[in-house]
Amino acid sequence: MTNGKFDLQTKFLDEIIESGRVVTIYTTNGVPLKCKILGHDNFTILIDAKGQQQMLGKGAISTIVK
Repeated sequence: MTNGKFDLQTKFLDEIIESGRVVTIYTTNGVPLKCKILGHDNFTILIDAKGQQQMLGKGAISTIVK
């Protein structure tokens, strides 16, 4: 992703993935998900929550807390 608007997002998500830390993702409807982020692309984030892999659309994410 070389587009400037994705640089900050990419760096933030890549750092979380590399660290392997558990984060809390809040969805746009307020649901908190404690999970590890496994990967991402322009439109989705792949997470591991309670041993289950899930794919979230980035449009459904409000906040990611480290």
